[in-house]
Amino acid sequence: MRMIMPNPLISLRSILILLLFVSFSSQESSLFSQETLRLEDAVTRSLQNNLGIRLARQQAEISAIGNAWGAAGALPQIGLSASGSNAVSDQSQNPTSFIQEKLESESINVGGQLNWVLFDGFGMFANKRALDRLQEQAEGQAALVIEQTASATMQAYNNVLVQLALRDVLSAAMGVSRARLDWMEVRQATGAASTFDRLQFANALLTDSLAWLQQNASIEQSTNALNRLMGELAESQWKFTTALNAPKSRNDFGELRSEVFSNATVIQNALIAQELAGVGVQQARARLSPNVSLNASQNEQSSRFEAGDLSGDGVTKNLSANLAVNFNLFNGGATRRAIQQAKVQVAMAEMQAEDQRREVDRLLQDAWSRWSSAEQTHLISMQLTENSRRSLEIAQERLASGAINSLDFREIQMQVINLQQQQLQALNAWQSADIELQRLSGVWTIETQLP
Repeated sequence: MRMIMPNPLISLRSILILLLFVSFSSQESSLFSQETLRLEDAVTRSLQNNLGIRLARQQAEISAIGNAWGAAGALPQIGLSASGSNAVSDQSQNPTSFIQEKLESESINVGGQLNWVLFDGFGMFANKRALDRLQEQAEGQAALVIEQTASATMQAYNNVLVQLALRDVLSAAMGVSRARLDWMEVRQATGAASTFDRLQFANALLTDSLAWLQQNASIEQSTNALNRLMGELAESQWKFTTALNAPKSRNDFGELRSEVFSNATVIQNALIAQELAGVGVQQARARLSPNVSLNASQNEQSSRFEAGDLSGDGVTKNLSANLAVNFNLFNGGATRRAIQQAKVQVAMAEMQAEDQRREVDRLLQDAWSRWSSAEQTHLISMQLTENSRRSLEIAQERLASGAINSLDFREIQMQVINLQQQQLQALNAWQSADIELQRLSGVWTIETQLP
């Protein structure tokens, strides 16, 4: 019994059609829901929807509300009180009472109090400076979260662009492999080529198609990562309109380093913490000074009395003012210990600020090294890619003339694919390092109105 073997060419085309149909179907299902998305729009969406930024902004708002002279203890405290009473005592049936009548009395008492610390060793001014530093610290923390979110979003957006470009590279490779396969089929039909050569090109097309499909999965994963940063649904699809361009040239590292040490948010936050520690010393020393306070009160009582035919009204007013001076002669050394502890806090804050400077310098050196290396790598990759494209054109001519075989042609084609991928990866690394340099230099001034 003769077995009928399937035509390998028919199987190959069926597999390719099936794979491409599945891929294009998944893309077409989301085509109508795609929106254009620029890099600036992606950053704006992340800043508006990021919960960490919302929390940091709310903390800054709390600090701003609490930053007031009243909270520092510099304003007086004023209180008002009022009370009323009504009493009835029926003594008409009491033979032992001196006045055998129904006794009725009413009274209303209104009073006001004033408490004001006039001098506390300038502690109230130190408290206000501490509140100012706390507000700046909260705002600096919010700015740091904004920078980190913007940086992560920009890198995620660029990564999607790289993944899309890598798919275009594979699409071009599929086009070359498909054209070579069609050409080889014609030659095989005329007896000018062997089955071995046709199978090599068929395998090349299958390999490129599989890599293309796998690249679609990478695009989906990178898009999902971007959607998470923007706070969008995982299935959201976008039409990315910002191009992945090379960063602007940077030549003066000394000027960049100066900008970083002047504007870096983490360094500014460390300096604010150092100033806050210095204010703590002033607050502790204020306890060595006398405390002068003013206490004043005014009280007015209106009353009415009725006992049979007898009745009368009365008003009583009381005014008082008290100027008190309190000076703590000895409290077990608590004030001295508080001053010493505050000084230690200042020393610790100075060391932390210096540590932040060193860490920023380390990050700057690392980002600059990656930036410079990626720049050179990208320039060299561009030249190598251009040379490999010309080599592929020459290889096509030599393949047609029989100077090289299918294996040699595939090797040159893979070299083109690899070099194009290396060029894109170098460009992505270059952009990533440039974004980090921008973040460290503090050049971003992002104002976002959160709903």
